[in-house]
Amino acid sequence: MPTWPSGSKASTSNVDSPTDSITSARADIQQNISNVNDIIDTFNIASPSDGDLLQYSSSSGKWEQVATSSVGAQANIVAFDSTVNEDSTGTPSDYASTFTVTGGGSITTSTNTLTIPAGVFVLQTLGYIFQSTASTAPYNSDDIEIRLINNTGTVLATSVEKSVTAAGGKFFFGFNTHFTLASQTVCRIELDIDDSEGLLTSYQLPPMLFLKIS
Repeated sequence: MPTWPSGSKASTSNVDSPTDSITSARADIQQNISNVNDIIDTFNIASPSDGDLLQYSSSSGKWEQVATSSVGAQANIVAFDSTVNEDSTGTPSDYASTFTVTGGGSITTSTNTLTIPAGVFVLQTLGYIFQSTASTAPYNSDDIEIRLINNTGTVLATSVEKSVTAAGGKFFFGFNTHFTLASQTVCRIELDIDDSEGLLTSYQLPPMLFLKIS
């Protein structure tokens, strides 16, 4: 493992005058060459990209370039592009439309899926769920739950289930949890929005905040 040469500076007393002896300067020249080699060996930055940062790797014993997206907390806001309908069957179904993903994190989307990188995430819902079409008895006796699941059907996060017994108004609903992914994972949103009265009311789900904390 290379050592940063902070304690092995070469003297300039034998190289600062035209009359200095080359023989006397050889040791200092050799020391400077060794110091430069140690500095070169301390870094692994062969192909940096614009905006990269330096991060020490204990496995290689070197400072290496890393993308800014892999350092510190990273956030994405994921918005639902379409409303969802409730039903009275009690059968969960996948959100079938698209998402809009913004922010500085690494989450991407394709059709109705989200590709989420490895890491530990805090997941929170931003805002309220509200009715987007008229109904004579909005929300009456509705049970509402959504889940983040991976491509094999494993539940990664479940929203706070809300059973509504009074009509009208808007109410808070959604995620307030965390989950961990060992590797990049394709995920989707599963809906369980049941209307006991069969009113088939349409809802706009609020955006979700994905905060990658490690």
